[in-house]
Amino acid sequence: MITLVHQYFSDSAKKFPDKIAVSCDEESISYADLEQFSNSFSLQLKQAGVSRGEFVPFFMPKSINSIKSILSILKADCAYVPVDVNSPAQRLLSIISSTSAKVVVVDSESKKLFESLLTQDQRPVLINVEEFEVTEDVAIKSQNISIDLAYVLFTSGSTGVPKGVMIPHKAIIDYIDWCVDEYQLTDKDVISNHAPLYFDNSTFDLYTAFKTGATLHLVHEQLNAVIPLLVGWLRTRKITTFFCVPSVLTMLLRSRRLKPDSLPDLRYVICAGEVLPTDAVASWMDIYPHIEFINMYGPTEITVDCSFYKILEKPVDSSTSIPIGIARRNMEMFVRKENNELSNAPGDQGELLVRGTSVAYGYLGDSEKTNKVFIQNPQHDLFHDPLYCTGDLVKIDDQKQYIFMGRADDQIKFLGYRIELGEIEASLCGLSDVNEAVVVFNKSVDGSADEIGALVNMSNSITLDELQVQLKDKLPSYMVPTRILSYTDDFPRTPNGKYDRKSTLSMVFDA
Repeated sequence: MITLVHQYFSDSAKKFPDKIAVSCDEESISYADLEQFSNSFSLQLKQAGVSRGEFVPFFMPKSINSIKSILSILKADCAYVPVDVNSPAQRLLSIISSTSAKVVVVDSESKKLFESLLTQDQRPVLINVEEFEVTEDVAIKSQNISIDLAYVLFTSGSTGVPKGVMIPHKAIIDYIDWCVDEYQLTDKDVISNHAPLYFDNSTFDLYTAFKTGATLHLVHEQLNAVIPLLVGWLRTRKITTFFCVPSVLTMLLRSRRLKPDSLPDLRYVICAGEVLPTDAVASWMDIYPHIEFINMYGPTEITVDCSFYKILEKPVDSSTSIPIGIARRNMEMFVRKENNELSNAPGDQGELLVRGTSVAYGYLGDSEKTNKVFIQNPQHDLFHDPLYCTGDLVKIDDQKQYIFMGRADDQIKFLGYRIELGEIEASLCGLSDVNEAVVVFNKSVDGSADEIGALVNMSNSITLDELQVQLKDKLPSYMVPTRILSYTDDFPRTPNGKYDRKSTLSMVFDA
């Protein structure tokens, strides 16, 4: 019985020791070698001072070294924390502080970058995974149990401080066991990893491969920067299962590189993280009738995905949304109506609430935010039964399929990332030359031309270009507004005094 996620890998290493476990660019490593390395490196981490249950960030580009780090941290009975190497110093420092990290795992290049971002007194101990050499076989015995944390993923926070979502082993196991059963994945599959490791979609890729003994191919960052090259990569690597954000499908269509014989081995295209454009799905299904397309849905707070919809027939009406489907095994979804009643009856609509084993424990070190969106099931008070309030608006159709209708707040999905517009506003207002700022999101029809904009009131001593440069020191590049309008009059407001974001959107993008 599997109780810890790294046991997936260890079991597969016994069955397929000589098989390639992970490949990235021109580099690869076998199950046996990766098992031996991670066993030994986990002891190195313990010798460096980490104790059971602590948080260990790793800071490096996606690579085999990243996977070595993840498995080693888990085997040290700790929780791993993926950190984007493009994080500005402020965000990096916030994550290090939130996790009270004693140790950060780096590679040779990322070590130099880390040291350039934080001063010596701000830095924890840096351990270079590339400098470690395995000298002997080491046996490990885990002390953690299934309710202990496996990872913490930091998402955008409305106050300008990123939120750390805490996910235990049991939540991942509940999700992965269902994925493998539902999609009938085996050791014969070849699974790609397109998502960054700090994005929860990667959980599907890593652990379905590790559970089945499949080979995992990482889409390295240089390849991901040129999306059209993915077509040849998917064919050459003989990928059978491709999990991506929907905008990737649109970009690949526009590349004009998709030919009927381009992807003979691909049997599943699974999308999540954004609204899936109906036209894009229809076009893909025209070209590749042999591929099964799945629309999955779920915030980070419920361990990747809580619902799924198998697209069995080509959509013919582009004005009709692709459903997010029904709850997966061992998860339950409700609509919270305006009267606060929970329902899963056809025709009802409201905010989506989710319960089940895979619901996260909450936000690291922030009980106020946790208590706001992780609530006790109002249907009883017999035992702890958290419901996650997603903030997403849905309706239930006549077939009991859930349809996504939009956000109840100002959170957006952009380039596969979940972003709070408030975090960008907080960062803008934190600049000394900015007096006021409102951030808006211009959503395009198919998602390919989405854009973040801002209306700002600022001093005359700074230019818009200088403002963007300063903002890039505080935020990841994908969160920096590409269109900024300087404004000296009163900002548009609604009758109740709140910012009128609809009017602001028109001002910024029609200027």
